[in-house]
Amino acid sequence: MIAIWWVVVVMALGAWWTVWRLVRYPGGWAYAFREEHREARKALEDARGAVRELRRSARREKWQALAEVRRAEWAYRSRVRQAESELERLRTPHRGAQIEQLGQIILYERTVFISDDEVPLAGLHVRFELARSTYVSYVYLAQPDGRERMERYDGKEFPEDAVRRFSVQIQNAAVAANQLQERGADKIRALEAELREAREATEPIEVAQERLEKTRARHDADLTLPQARAALDDARNVWQGLTGRRPL
Repeated sequence: MIAIWWVVVVMALGAWWTVWRLVRYPGGWAYAFREEHREARKALEDARGAVRELRRSARREKWQALAEVRRAEWAYRSRVRQAESELERLRTPHRGAQIEQLGQIILYERTVFISDDEVPLAGLHVRFELARSTYVSYVYLAQPDGRERMERYDGKEFPEDAVRRFSVQIQNAAVAANQLQERGADKIRALEAELREAREATEPIEVAQERLEKTRARHDADLTLPQARAALDDARNVWQGLTGRRPL
């Protein structure tokens, strides 16, 4: 069964090659296969090969020049995107890990939540007050813009010492957040400068684009391919005069 299958494959390939040859060298069996027309077939095939090779070479050079433009554009966009992404990350820092929670206040490394309202720690000032007559503690959070938030802690549920310690935690976290913000400000300024430089660094793209245009112009002005096409037309004319059929 396998032997029969191989015979069928070989016959099919042979039939395809025969048809291809007759189409390639039109005019009949003799012109496509016989030895006396070998030189005519070679002249036609050489002319075809010259045009094919010149076209392939031109496409390759243009593609390489275009690929260089695309690589330069990709590198440019990648550098700009990276700087923009890092700058956005620094400008909108994550709240960080949770440190502590007491009542409605949840303390994170960079922010504090008060009844689901998020307030940045940087620039925050904390004040603790105790109303002894009612055994109630108060924690005041003053924001840089002057707004102030207050949280009330009943002494029966939240002992004074616990509220005081929590106030100190918030204040220390605010100091740490201030320090992080100062360091982040330096990084932001450096990244802003890097982003400006990245956006202005278009010279590699311009050089690659100029090289592409020169490559295209050189091939457009080159007479080698038109001459090879003319030689192919001559070879086709010779074949047509010989066989009465014009090859492709």
